[in-house]
Amino acid sequence: MSIRASLNLAARRPQPRKIACAEDKDLGRLEAEILMAHILEQDRTWLLTHAEEALPSAPAKKFETLVRRRETHEPIAYIVGHKDFYGRRFNVNKNVLIPRPETELVIDEVKRSVGHDHNGSGSVIWDIGTGSGAIGVTLACELPHAQVLATDVSTRALAVATKNARSFRASNVMFLKSDLLQRPAYLFLEEAAKSSTQLFVCANLPYLPESDKKKLDKDVVDFEPARALFAQDEGLALIEQLLGQLARHVAEWKFTKTTILFEFDPPQADALRNIASKLFPRAKIVIQKDLAERERLLKIELS
Repeated sequence: MSIRASLNLAARRPQPRKIACAEDKDLGRLEAEILMAHILEQDRTWLLTHAEEALPSAPAKKFETLVRRRETHEPIAYIVGHKDFYGRRFNVNKNVLIPRPETELVIDEVKRSVGHDHNGSGSVIWDIGTGSGAIGVTLACELPHAQVLATDVSTRALAVATKNARSFRASNVMFLKSDLLQRPAYLFLEEAAKSSTQLFVCANLPYLPESDKKKLDKDVVDFEPARALFAQDEGLALIEQLLGQLARHVAEWKFTKTTILFEFDPPQADALRNIASKLFPRAKIVIQKDLAERERLLKIELS
């Protein structure tokens, strides 16, 4: 059977039954091409130019195995073992959340705040709940003169993030196991403040309400780590806990300027604005929208 024929047959299988948007019409084909390109270690353009070639038996069997995995709703990123984020290909597995495009807002905002030189001199970046390292490792690469601390409660997640840092040769990032602002993270920031003037606290913590488990796709609920997705108190528990810790301790580090960035679920915007205003009454608080025009990023500036 040719590559084209194999793709045509496979494309029907992961195709969503419910078409929610125009892109969904061709999703099955797209996913089949991604899996085929992965098996053949080629890109999708190569598939187009070699579509009439016969697909050998061994790759055909592997392709069938991957298509079956996708039929069970296993995310494409876990099947192929990677996900692109901010122009880089990150290793991912079931121990980490799959990076989302909206999280790139955090990278853009830090770079914008650092300034036009974009090297990060004098800046410390703390990525909390680093997962695959998408935020921390990306910022270490984009701002090579910054000090980056990436923390997580999961040893397995830290192993994935460390692997990604090595693959991108990001030598200016340190990984620590820490639950929010525990002693390891506190001591690192206390020491870093002696040689730096600006602190960025970046967090993509679990922020979805537990009730969302009934609404989300099986791809998410059945496969991605729940501890990286869901939080109590309508998804606000961990964000509010960390903001409270920062309100109590950030002044002790004596940075000239501190910028706090939290990704959140759009319905939480008003609640987070109120929480931030109470904890940081003198701060500049801004909520930014993502590309879909939904409120997505909380920014707190302290100076």
